[in-house]
Amino acid sequence: MGDGQAMGEVLTSGWGVLAVAAAVTSTLLLVRGPVTLEKSLSDPMSRGLPGGLRATVRGRPDAPPVGRRLLLSVAATGSLALAAVGLGVPYAAVLAALPVLVAALVVGLGHLEPAASRARRRRLVLETPQALELLAACLAAGLPARTASRAVAAAFDGPVGEDLGRVVAIVDLGLSDVEAWRSIRDHPQLGPAAADLARSVESGTRLDETLRHHAATARELRRQALQVLARGVGVRSVLPMMICFIPSFLLLGIVPTLVSAISRALS
Repeated sequence: MGDGQAMGEVLTSGWGVLAVAAAVTSTLLLVRGPVTLEKSLSDPMSRGLPGGLRATVRGRPDAPPVGRRLLLSVAATGSLALAAVGLGVPYAAVLAALPVLVAALVVGLGHLEPAASRARRRRLVLETPQALELLAACLAAGLPARTASRAVAAAFDGPVGEDLGRVVAIVDLGLSDVEAWRSIRDHPQLGPAAADLARSVESGTRLDETLRHHAATARELRRQALQVLARGVGVRSVLPMMICFIPSFLLLGIVPTLVSAISRALS
């Protein structure tokens, strides 16, 4: 047995072990529970990276932790490597491509928006104007900010209610209203209003008119989002129309012409 053949058997057995590990890892990753925002932001594997690179690797705020994405990427690339070796791709090329594929998958999975997150974001865009208007009405009626936020959180059973419920929960834990509102100042929809509410609670000023302004801004963002969604319907309908039109065009236009030409050629 030559050295090359021995090396090939060793590498092949190594790919087999990697494939088994990939299958086991994929199974474990699939049975894991959903990732929370707090777990994602406290991901320890991205803490030692520079600021820009850390943001790139970490990806979306609701992305799975880097460690889980790394394991999933290794599992996926291991399976691809095994298939490539089985098709005769040189080992050196496979080994050279593995780190690049793993890094690309880790970053790509971090920026991929899950369907649940997309649906949650759309519902936030739709419900935020009503929530801010209701909050402004409660404040204009003389309710304290914590009572108003509790009433609005109870009125919505979707993501708006959940995020406002975080403010209520922080207040119930004994923290101040200012700290509670500042906890969601980075919220994509409620953030600007939350920052103004924190300043209002701290200074004691009324904010119902400012909240109505935020509600009008959120309503305009909702209108733009609905317009983009409506335009996307036409784009997404192109493929089904092509699938229906092209076979009909071939059967009604091309096939009869070819049959007629072949018949005349054979006659």
